[in-house]
Amino acid sequence: MRKLSLFALIALLAAAALQPATAAPPAPARSPDWDAPHVSGELIAQLPPGGRAALERSGTQVLRELPELGLAVVRAPRGRTLPEAAASLAQEGAEWVEPNYTFELDHVPNDPDYSIQAAYLDRIGASEAWDTTKGRSDIVVAILDTGVYTGHVDLRDGIWRNPGEIPGNGIDDEGNGFVDDAQGWDFADNENEVLDDYGHGTHVAGIAAARIDNAIGIAGVAGQATIMPVDVFSGGIGTYEDLIRAIVYATDNGAHVINMSLGASSYSRGEEAAVNYAYERGAVVVAAAGNGGRTELHYPAAHPNAIAVAATDANDVVAGFSTRGAFVDVAAPGVSIYSTMPTDIDPDGYRLMSGTSMATPHVSGLAALILSRNPTLTPKEVRAFIEGTAYNLGAPGRDDASGYGRISAGQALAAVAQSDGPVRSHVPGTVWDLDFAGCVNLVENGGFEDGLSFWQGQGAVALDAEVHSDGATSVHFPGGASARGVLTQTLVVPPNAHAGIISFAYRIDREDYGRGTTPEWPFDDWFTVELRAPDGAVLAQLLRTGNTADTSNAGLEWDEYLYRMTAGEVAALRDAREVMLVLTAQNDADASPTDVWADSARICLTTAADGPAYLPVLVTGF
Repeated sequence: MRKLSLFALIALLAAAALQPATAAPPAPARSPDWDAPHVSGELIAQLPPGGRAALERSGTQVLRELPELGLAVVRAPRGRTLPEAAASLAQEGAEWVEPNYTFELDHVPNDPDYSIQAAYLDRIGASEAWDTTKGRSDIVVAILDTGVYTGHVDLRDGIWRNPGEIPGNGIDDEGNGFVDDAQGWDFADNENEVLDDYGHGTHVAGIAAARIDNAIGIAGVAGQATIMPVDVFSGGIGTYEDLIRAIVYATDNGAHVINMSLGASSYSRGEEAAVNYAYERGAVVVAAAGNGGRTELHYPAAHPNAIAVAATDANDVVAGFSTRGAFVDVAAPGVSIYSTMPTDIDPDGYRLMSGTSMATPHVSGLAALILSRNPTLTPKEVRAFIEGTAYNLGAPGRDDASGYGRISAGQALAAVAQSDGPVRSHVPGTVWDLDFAGCVNLVENGGFEDGLSFWQGQGAVALDAEVHSDGATSVHFPGGASARGVLTQTLVVPPNAHAGIISFAYRIDREDYGRGTTPEWPFDDWFTVELRAPDGAVLAQLLRTGNTADTSNAGLEWDEYLYRMTAGEVAALRDAREVMLVLTAQNDADASPTDVWADSARICLTTAADGPAYLPVLVTGF
């Protein structure tokens, strides 16, 4: 630690004194920080009208004077605390008194490639943040992505270990429904290997929490936090069901921050429920705003309880590819970001990548630093520190390009008071019942194996024995100019229904890549699934998607939808007694078609208050 020299003090205070008279009004006086690092027993005081003699009358020893500024450095009398000595000096006429603070050089990590990162990490004040904390191992950042190469030399010492699981014994030791999930889970392939088959997740993990000061490679924003790998992709494509299950898994297994450098334009009520599940249990959810370069909603970032992150370049300019919109909360560096990346040549390699995917883990890392400083903070409070200290990039207030501005890690950590409160601990999740055993299925012929019996079809609706998710048949909504198909089934809700789930599969093939004109509907051909009252009023929109979604043309043949109804929602269905499940597909007037298929529809309710727990399982709050 280097003490503040007399010369430096004069230079700093003199520079402040030379500000022009037209400068902004001074900030309100702040109380001295008696706990901040300082020279033991020393104070700096403004000389009172009586000068040095007045100070000495209070019993203090004057060590040095700064007559140019009317200041003195004094030693507090033996037996008095600094606040007590300051009070005595105030009685003698000193207008202000403060400790003789000390400071250190901003932390510069010893990671050899830090110089490549410095341009953007210095801009967000990472070094100043690291003066406060570099993170802590009991703060867990879940990376929901393409997996993580856990053996990477710059990551392997920070990979999460499931404390209740014995690796490789073929037993679900902690009873959470996952066998040998010692370092996370691969939901796309339903296995415990989380190795990255795409590279994206490893790059994201390095930005958030590559080991700092290990004399290797790069420095992660929270380089002493722990990384929980959770794989939700197969070859760069993932389903909503897998993402929903992954969010619940990360939450139930102790993640404090959940990073999702992923997303799509489709709204899913099930996905929003999973985000809310994490948020309500104390996890900070951070997601990429998207790389569409236009104004549209991008999920999961656009869900209210997620922090949506835009991307900036090294000059604090919002990247042209970064999606805009009122849902954007903050921005972070996302252009030419250097991070961990396994390659065929070097599994411990690094490379540059750009995208809001790269911006997001900067914010997740900052959230981990904030929680390392004060682990008692709620997700709402963490978000307030991130947004409230951001550097505004435009007109005062928020804007649709950068939200509240580019994150400022140094400012955020300076605003967070240290707390030694307990870190939220791991609460084992309940085994998920994915077979829907013991519940009443309300949807008759949801797999369309009996034709369209129990269903009412209007317009462009047909059966398809060639394309199906399960069984031998699906329902097809053929595309074409102004084609519209509606499929409805009326459901009778048991009067003693208690809880339940909704699931179905859908597929979209498009020749039309046209986009809509409103952020909520960024598709000009679309597909919705809704619950409606008998009079047609919409009770709940379960899915809103269309021809700009990641669909079979992009490699995803079928997407699986999953949603757990809350007790309040089930009660509303009981009150209605009859509800309609309505599937609607609509093409616009151009000749390029978007075809939609649906299959395996289920709405399953339990009538027992202590019956099976359906995904996502509700557990006791923290």
